Amino acid sequence: MPRDFKNFSKEHKKVVEENKKIIDDNQEKANEYQHILDKYKNMDNNELMSNLFNEASKLKKEGKLDANQLSNLKSTMSPFLNSEQQQMLNSLINAINEQK
Repeated sequence: MPRDFKNFSKEHKKVVEENKKIIDDNQEKANEYQHILDKYKNMDNNELMSNLFNEASKLKKEGKLDANQLSNLKSTMSPFLNSEQQQMLNSLINAINEQK
């Protein structure tokens, strides 16, 4: 039985609206990520490390970062890194864990 055009039109509008929301949400996230990249892109290694440790310290004090989360991060990221990058990640995570 053919579908009637009114119902098809309503369904189509709903799908279009849902897709627009998804696109808008993704654009917001893309803008957020670009803002973060812009914030850090001109920093040298020392500035980046200082920011990393300051942020980690802040998050730990707020109870938003712990050793378990860092371990999960390491497990998630390691397969995508070469051995040198894995060593650097291990060093960073160990240093953050030792940080008060």
